[in-house]
Amino acid sequence: METGVTLERAQHLLLEQIRPIDDCDRIALPAALGRVSGKTISAQMDQPPFHRSPLDGFALCHRDVAQAQPETPVVLRVIETIHAGDFPRLPLAPGEAVRVMTGAPLPEGADCVVRQEDTRYGRDDTVSIFSPQGEYVNFCFRGEDIEQGALLQEKGTRLDSAAIGVLASQGMESAMVCRRPKVCVISTGSELTDPGQPLPPGKIYDSNRLTLSARCEEIGAEVVPGSFVPDEPDVIAEAMIKALDVADLLITTGGVSVGEKDYMHMVGERIGGTKLFAGVKVKPGSPVYAMVRDGKIILCLSGNPFAAFATFELLAAPVIRKLEGVKDVLPRRVTGVMASAFAKTSPGRRFVRARMDGGDIFLPESGHASGTLFALIGCNCLIDIPAGNKGLQIGDKAEVLLF
Repeated sequence: METGVTLERAQHLLLEQIRPIDDCDRIALPAALGRVSGKTISAQMDQPPFHRSPLDGFALCHRDVAQAQPETPVVLRVIETIHAGDFPRLPLAPGEAVRVMTGAPLPEGADCVVRQEDTRYGRDDTVSIFSPQGEYVNFCFRGEDIEQGALLQEKGTRLDSAAIGVLASQGMESAMVCRRPKVCVISTGSELTDPGQPLPPGKIYDSNRLTLSARCEEIGAEVVPGSFVPDEPDVIAEAMIKALDVADLLITTGGVSVGEKDYMHMVGERIGGTKLFAGVKVKPGSPVYAMVRDGKIILCLSGNPFAAFATFELLAAPVIRKLEGVKDVLPRRVTGVMASAFAKTSPGRRFVRARMDGGDIFLPESGHASGTLFALIGCNCLIDIPAGNKGLQIGDKAEVLLF
């Protein structure tokens, strides 16, 4: 077992243990939102599947109106009207035009569309054009959006609303998606009480389990119901073994430091876990402890609410993404400019919750302590402050990890 490892080493030790879940399911397209594509998807057809008009007007050949002028308009014979959903009956001959509505297919022989408001349409089925029109002006080409055979979605990428729409535009009613990893979160601590129950003196409500379970669902996991357990090694061990029977990943909070009732290291040995590392060189959450049992990761996080959240984001979230088959598992890093100051020096590497908006980085006003949770509301990133930093001032550049 390695001790006091860097964040990058901890991530490596965890991820090298993981193989993406092989199971895939074909599900209805509306249910595929947020799921990871289980295969690479290519376009089955051109989109649009025909040349079409982007507006209401008259489709014609640009050469027929090359001499049109306001005083001497060119008059064309209108041979039909085409609405969206119709299809042209005849190709255009010289001197002819077709009245078209937005989205309508264009007839063979038409190479432009003149806006309806720039014409005069007579009752005798003729239209007057008052100026020349360029070739392919107001003309949407077949396959302009998507060409048949084009890559639509790579295996291992998440299906968002735009992807769902693109697949639907190809006539697809379902998608092959990776099975969501099953994750169980267990909180440890004799001080805990379930929300909704009376709060005895000296107790606190269990928020870690609900916070991390909700975050698991946000990033694509299926949550296996967990619980809180008291600081009793046998009870903790029993709960962990039971969870591992159904979960692909087990996360615990509490019991990882050096207190009298910090039992997680003892419990790890009791359940036969192979230790990967203990302690990561970051704040908050440095006492994090990881092991593997029967090929499944057990990640034991601090009981402090924000410390648990931060180390979840840095370590557990990449594991979940890799299990699900996502290609890019690590948090996305971007550089921004501090719009708030963080004056505290950082002898060691530190992660601070923040909100990034338009390239500016704002700190919450309600504090940064690892035991507080409220300041996390509205945040969307962690500032990665390197060891030895003397403080961040307004206007300084900083690197953040986006949630």
